[in-house]
Amino acid sequence: MNNTEKQINITPGSDVLVIRTGEATPIYTYKGFAYTADSTDSLIALVKAKGSKKDAIVAYNADGIEVILDDTVTDRKQDRLAYKFKNSIQYEEWEKILTRGHAFDQKDFIKFLQRRELGEIENIESLMASVQQFKYVTNIAGDFTYDDNNNYNFAIKVGEAEGTVRLPQFILAKIAIYLESGLIQTMEIEMEVIRPRGEGEKPMFNLSCPKLSRYLQEAVDHEIKKLKKELDGYLIVAGNI
Repeated sequence: MNNTEKQINITPGSDVLVIRTGEATPIYTYKGFAYTADSTDSLIALVKAKGSKKDAIVAYNADGIEVILDDTVTDRKQDRLAYKFKNSIQYEEWEKILTRGHAFDQKDFIKFLQRRELGEIENIESLMASVQQFKYVTNIAGDFTYDDNNNYNFAIKVGEAEGTVRLPQFILAKIAIYLESGLIQTMEIEMEVIRPRGEGEKPMFNLSCPKLSRYLQEAVDHEIKKLKKELDGYLIVAGNI
């Protein structure tokens, strides 16, 4: 018998014999549900609705939260739930400044300030007024000097008139880092004025946030504290699962 021939022994049990060839329908494999949340509050709601307090495992780290809804399941893929910390729209608007610093010219800086929500930046009216004064400066004379209130003063000359512009070294901005977190942090934004070096150059306003790592840690701690409070009685561990 060659490789293309098969021998089949059949014991008739009726007058009709049906022989089918080809591949059988694959057996269905359950891959488990994989839920994705976009906020800590949403993840908590899903755990309460779909999980078991007795059998669920919740793990967290600096990046987000993972959940096995029932770890007693061994005969198929387990149902899982995950939330990777998601930034708020407000944070995304500040992200360049917060993560790597960003320099604005006067026009763009004023536009950025005008787009802020009410109360987002402390003393924004005074800041905008000071920045706008630079629009009409043709010569910035001398070095700036510091005073005792974390401000620095620029001696300016417009035509024959002389004056002073005072700008803060720090801006206080109220920012929510994570989506629907409920935590609004007052962040210290450092401001440096880059003086023109020659004719035709414009002053630049460089904003940065050296303390961002502290604010990020505080935001993560707030989410984990909320997780532990709302899921009291669940097994919650630090790590990955």
